[in-house]
Amino acid sequence: MPLFKMDLKSIIGKTQENKESFWALLLEQGWISAAIWEVAGEEVKIVSQGSSARWPEEEDLVGSVDTALSSCVTGLPEDYDEPEKTVFGLPSSWIEDGNITPPNLEKLKKVCEDLSLVPSGFVVLSEAIAHFVKANEGSPLSGVTVGISEKSLEIALFKLGKQAGVFEVSRSVSVVEDLVEGLVRFGTDEVFPSRIVIYDGKDADLEDVRSALSDAPWDSIEKIKFLHTPKIDVISPSEKIEAVCLAGGSEIAGVTKVAGKREENFSSIPDDVQNISEPDSNLTAQDLGFVQNTTSVPIPPITPPTSEKKDIFPTKKFNLKFPKVNIKKPKIKLPSGSGKKPLIVGLVSVVVFLIAGFLFWWFYPTASVTVFVSPKKLDETMQITLGEDFSSRTVSEEVADEKTKSTTGTKLVGERATGSVKIQNGTANTINLDIGTIVSSSNDMKFVTESTASISAALSPSSPGVATVEVKAYDIGSEYNLAKDEVFKIGNYPKADVDAISTDDFSGGSSRQISAVSEEDIEELENSLTQELVRKATKNFTEKISSEELLIDSSLTTKTDSIDFSNKVGDEASTLKLSLSLTVTGRVVSKKDLIGKTTTVLQGKIPTGFVLRDDQLKFKFTQDGDSEDIFDVGVVVNLLPNVDTDDVAKKVVGKYPQLAREYLSGVPGFIRAEFKIKPLFPGKLGTLPHVVKRIEVGVSAD
Repeated sequence: MPLFKMDLKSIIGKTQENKESFWALLLEQGWISAAIWEVAGEEVKIVSQGSSARWPEEEDLVGSVDTALSSCVTGLPEDYDEPEKTVFGLPSSWIEDGNITPPNLEKLKKVCEDLSLVPSGFVVLSEAIAHFVKANEGSPLSGVTVGISEKSLEIALFKLGKQAGVFEVSRSVSVVEDLVEGLVRFGTDEVFPSRIVIYDGKDADLEDVRSALSDAPWDSIEKIKFLHTPKIDVISPSEKIEAVCLAGGSEIAGVTKVAGKREENFSSIPDDVQNISEPDSNLTAQDLGFVQNTTSVPIPPITPPTSEKKDIFPTKKFNLKFPKVNIKKPKIKLPSGSGKKPLIVGLVSVVVFLIAGFLFWWFYPTASVTVFVSPKKLDETMQITLGEDFSSRTVSEEVADEKTKSTTGTKLVGERATGSVKIQNGTANTINLDIGTIVSSSNDMKFVTESTASISAALSPSSPGVATVEVKAYDIGSEYNLAKDEVFKIGNYPKADVDAISTDDFSGGSSRQISAVSEEDIEELENSLTQELVRKATKNFTEKISSEELLIDSSLTTKTDSIDFSNKVGDEASTLKLSLSLTVTGRVVSKKDLIGKTTTVLQGKIPTGFVLRDDQLKFKFTQDGDSEDIFDVGVVVNLLPNVDTDDVAKKVVGKYPQLAREYLSGVPGFIRAEFKIKPLFPGKLGTLPHVVKRIEVGVSAD
């Protein structure tokens, strides 16, 4: 499946009559996003945009892409077909010398093969964002874009919309220091543009980074120079995928914005102004490295675009194939010595050829004529009992598969703070404390003792009994890291009689939120895989039942043979895997018996001039109550006008399709007619066959 650089404008155009939709698939470190888009006038219209899917490991790429695509499909209208052609948004680290690096190219090929996607092109994410900013603001971007992931920062420098370089920097504890390190690598003494555009897979992380960058002392950092404190802008996850869609639409149809965004009109700017002081002011997706494909062969390396326009589409040659007719030239003996022999032979040959051609044109062609009519619809309900009204048989199928999904649950984990306290006994009696005695701080933070303790009685009001004991926080969290000299209450003793003081700072307390398996994840994954296995078994049933039988969908039952989840509820995990094996069982009935019962029920209800045809019957089974043998059957019937197909064939024989269509318009309920003539001769020779038996007429509901 190659990715070719090409100009699709001449092929697809900007027509609104036959809109073609595309996938936009954005692959970043740890996250995958997807959207479905189409060209609407001069705008890119986002038809459906799903939520981002976690991509924790390299081997999970196909599964994570599938999750992202599925999230998009759930938001599609019922009658909207899923696209196949795909525009990829990729990080700069995937690209080298304008080409996708071989290891990453193999990943994309596997995604396309496993998920039946047709790659139409790719765009570098940072460059797509710069193009997106220009489309929204009306001027090319001058600034620094920063792509943020858990492990690294991708830093790109843009000057008047043109990328001046890109570097990847590993993450440390300080995002400010990481950004400074990346900017230093550009090796320039020039002042950096005072604008930083950040983007990531999650909004929450972006706000933390924006806050850190906004609070940074940029004027005191000596390694780099800004004219003034840079403005920090955020590109949300949804805007990132919109940027990829816009890059695709810009190349395919020359669109200038995403539907719903502020429109900028640049067409009124004179050409001489556009080309003076702002290089790349007409930046297009092709300038960004956007590439496209038309065929399904292994993806070759991608060649950078050139200014020379080449015809990359070879001229297609079509071979019109007609049936071979062997015409034997008759042997004609002329009187010897005739000087006109060659002329007569030539004339005879021409006549024979014309006669053979005429006979071929008259007798050989075939045609199928389908008359589409408006049916009359009937809805009926009947009840059947298997074993009494109908004979039935049981079919079963063993199916098994695995499926993985991203987890949606969260869990708080961490460590408990520890420290030591000096207990002071001001009473006249010795106090003995057990392990686990509650020690409470002034703000009611609870700790427990880790050993027994005996505190002697006070010698005097100014000389209490003392003992030092180790304590541990009652719960996890850094808020339990209390400072030295904190005063505590001991158990139920009055604080005026017995108290404690921390001897040092408490430490070790921490907490963090992790991805975990929830009950909903378990239930959703099991239901989803069960449905897939039932569909698989139903498909396999078609090999076990004949064309004269019908499977009762509502009779399907499942028995779990084995079920194995990779994790249980509460486990720390970003993905959950299920291995499931089922035995699916169903009931099968005879179509002939079912149609016979239907004919009896509908007797007397069919209007005059209409006929009941077996192929126009649809059945829907519903199990009645608790009985496994009783079913309510909903019958939907399309009654077609009673059309004499033999008479139609006689009336249209030898006619031109347009004249035949005019005749057929008189058929009751006529909507349209479809003609398929083989071979179809050109011009005045393009008639329906002149032999009635060579014309097949069918009637179908439209």
